[in-house]
Amino acid sequence: MENENVRNFAALHDAGSAEEDTEAKQDTAPADMPEQNAAVQAVGAEAEQAVTTVPRRKTAGERFAGYFTATRIAYIAIFTALSYVLGLFDFSVIPAVAFLKVDFSNTFVMIAGFSLGPVAGTIVAVLKELLHAITFGQTAFVGELANILLVLPYMLIPAIAYRKHKGIKAVIITLILGCVAQCIVCIPVNWLLNFPAYLMAFTGTTWKEGMDYFWDLWYFALAFNAIKTVLVSVATLIIYKPLSKLIKLTAAKFDKAKARRKKNR
Repeated sequence: MENENVRNFAALHDAGSAEEDTEAKQDTAPADMPEQNAAVQAVGAEAEQAVTTVPRRKTAGERFAGYFTATRIAYIAIFTALSYVLGLFDFSVIPAVAFLKVDFSNTFVMIAGFSLGPVAGTIVAVLKELLHAITFGQTAFVGELANILLVLPYMLIPAIAYRKHKGIKAVIITLILGCVAQCIVCIPVNWLLNFPAYLMAFTGTTWKEGMDYFWDLWYFALAFNAIKTVLVSVATLIIYKPLSKLIKLTAAKFDKAKARRKKNR
């Protein structure tokens, strides 16, 4: 009997201990909850901060305004004016195709492409031909359109490459590639536009007769474009370096003045 009483007492004691442990856990559980909530809130705050730090994509208007700054617009206007003026001083180099004349207006198209980027170079090329068409054009903008189509591959190849590959070696290589590109493009452009437009305007031939006449002189047109691109490339290499230093200094002054105006506001 004593042993049985002892066992019953032990069982009751274990049951009471289990109830006390359960009550103790229930009492301590609420005390741990604030720490858990604080940890959850901290994680949420970090996630919210990470979301807010993601850079906002600029709109098309913001990118446009960021590209066409006052400095860039001023240089585009200057290069356009210089290109237009140089375009007035042209000369023939091959008597057989005397109407194909060399000028150095594309020199500042190239400098605009190198210093301001291919978009600015394209704008200068289009604007100076548009000005020429308005003031001296005699082929209803066809000849000016042909000039734009010829200069774009010549300018864009080195200007785009220059964004990533600096140095005189890269410039010379890409200028050579630009010269080759213009010589290739000159065949269809002169055949379909330049020759028939000029001959129809000055000799009264039909457009078809001008296209046919091109194949009698196509090698002269090829030689002319090769000579012109080489001369323009040499001129670009001669004046680009000193002019680029001036551009950088002027741009730095514009940026400092702009920063001061923002600070004063």
